[in-house]
Amino acid sequence: MRRTRLRAALIGVALMTGITLAPPGTATAGTVKAPPATSGAEQDLGHPIDSRVLSQDQAQGVDADGKPQAYWVTAGNAEIPAMFQVTDVRSGTVVFRQRLPAGVNSWASTFSASEGAVYFGMTEGRLYKWRPGDEAITSLGVPFAGEGIWRLAAAPDGTIYGGTYPGGKLISYSPATGAFTDHGQVVPGETYGRSLAVDDTHVYFGTQPRARLARFERATGRVTQIPLPAAYGSHEVVYDMTRARDLLLLRVQPSNDLLVYDIAAGAFVDTVPAISGRAISPPDEAGKYVYFRIPAEGVVRYDLDTRTWTKTGWAPNAFPGSWAWADLGSADFPGLSLVMTYYYGRIYVWNPQTGKTRYIGEQDLEGSPNPIQAVGAGPDGAIHVGGFLSPPGMARFDPATGATTLLASAGQVEGFGRFGTHLVYGRYPDGLLLDYDTASPWAYGTNPAPPVTLGAEQDRPQAFATLGDTVAVGSVPKSGRLGGALTLWRPASGEIDVRRDVVPEQSVVSLAAHDGLLYGGTSVNGGYGIDPTATEAKLFVFDPRRGKVTSSAVPVPGAASVNALASDGGRAVWGLADGALFRYDTAARKVTRVKKLFPRESTMYGHDRGIVLSGGRDLYAAMAGSLWHVDRNTWRATRLATAGVAQLAEGGDGNLYYAKGSRLYRWNFAAKS
Repeated sequence: MRRTRLRAALIGVALMTGITLAPPGTATAGTVKAPPATSGAEQDLGHPIDSRVLSQDQAQGVDADGKPQAYWVTAGNAEIPAMFQVTDVRSGTVVFRQRLPAGVNSWASTFSASEGAVYFGMTEGRLYKWRPGDEAITSLGVPFAGEGIWRLAAAPDGTIYGGTYPGGKLISYSPATGAFTDHGQVVPGETYGRSLAVDDTHVYFGTQPRARLARFERATGRVTQIPLPAAYGSHEVVYDMTRARDLLLLRVQPSNDLLVYDIAAGAFVDTVPAISGRAISPPDEAGKYVYFRIPAEGVVRYDLDTRTWTKTGWAPNAFPGSWAWADLGSADFPGLSLVMTYYYGRIYVWNPQTGKTRYIGEQDLEGSPNPIQAVGAGPDGAIHVGGFLSPPGMARFDPATGATTLLASAGQVEGFGRFGTHLVYGRYPDGLLLDYDTASPWAYGTNPAPPVTLGAEQDRPQAFATLGDTVAVGSVPKSGRLGGALTLWRPASGEIDVRRDVVPEQSVVSLAAHDGLLYGGTSVNGGYGIDPTATEAKLFVFDPRRGKVTSSAVPVPGAASVNALASDGGRAVWGLADGALFRYDTAARKVTRVKKLFPRESTMYGHDRGIVLSGGRDLYAAMAGSLWHVDRNTWRATRLATAGVAQLAEGGDGNLYYAKGSRLYRWNFAAKS
């Protein structure tokens, strides 16, 4: 009881005097802390983002009566698998849904017109099938262990083709025989089979992490490389493909340019700059036009003969996930209408004859709680939670009231930091930095203002530390790239100074500020889809005044990632690296102690872990799926909580907050176990 009263009193003093309780990695001298404590109990605070509808890929088809349908595989989480759901496009109602037996995310679905069935594959590698009218989906198993399915396409004869990761393979399934075939890695060194287009004789195969295009001859298995135009040699992915007459239309990233390839001539014959979306429509009934979206123009009509485009006047506020021509059986929508799906479960319809439109929202689809990607403490002591592929937004938990508020926005938060009264955070993809003044109401687009883009091929800004008017940001590069960055960002002006490869070919995944210097931890990994060249993660010291790294060391031999760092405000920086705790003496400039206290567990970037220093003796760590207390004098570790602990932040109430899957938890020091 005495400890509880003392802890509450100290927190009250901190709030009244304006002293800020430090989040992970930013403990400072003079911060008010509670006395050493391993007491308390874990509290489940539920799902901060309790429902989101997200179907990363979609398909469209028809039932046995020719009624158009849209097919969704809405993402699950660590607690529940994904769900397959079917919308009747005419009525707008969901006519079938079933929770999958296994699998969380799907980026691959296709409707086989010859069979009248939809197929969808999971990133975990399982393939499913459903025919309209079936009472349940059919699992076709995991055809190739260790290979996730990332794109599917149905051939005219009903053969189903797929692209995989991490092998970059082309696979196929024969509905007639039930046999699977592994056709091997199509483009040497390319790890994602990201886009497919299939005709009677060939499969066109687009890759990631380097944008490459190849043609696979179905009868012989022969592969022919099709070089992209020279201007696209450094592009990252061939994302979408549509076969239209003798043309192949493909979208490449990051430019999002549409490239038009004449199959008969064997040459690229047109380019449409910066289109939007993940799909180009199939040709209309006459075979003259395809449709796609240009951000400033809306949906446009592309003439396959003249290779020119014109506006349609239809501008849905969404980018396309799938297209289909459908008979809506309505006088207002005569003939065939163009139906577009959007990965948040929305459907947009347009009739080219009448210009009439229809919108079907996601309200009838069942969502799932959003897996937590990042947890951080704001300057007001509130806990902020970012979700995986974020929509519907970011959550804010108020420890004082117990209320959770949804801050509506889009994007996947990778990490949080603080700057005065501002919460700063990094977002994936494209390395975006945002600045939210917590002293003013949330108004996405204004507060926070439009993001600052890192550039320099950076994708995941996940580590933050503040020095004066500058926020340091550590980041991971895009897929297929090595070389993260340390960025010096001045939120007040928006100015950024990106220093790539401060440790060559490693990513910067943890940061701490101490006595005017920045201490950074690296991961040997780059973006997904490329093997590391380095073998050990490093701790480096960066002097902002001199603008360079002044020293570096391997704090834990053999560790792939220095996962978290925190300054004790005295003369030490403490860190975690693959199961070990280490102490770096900033005066002596060397690691003075390392001890393997936790079960060793490596993740690519270590952003599922965290460290909090409390007072002069206590250290709390999220590591290897557990929450730990470490006595910094004796280096004795005590496990406080288990079962999937990830992330770690200290709230304004002095308690610890962390994630387990899609749930937020609190270690409440005042609660009884």
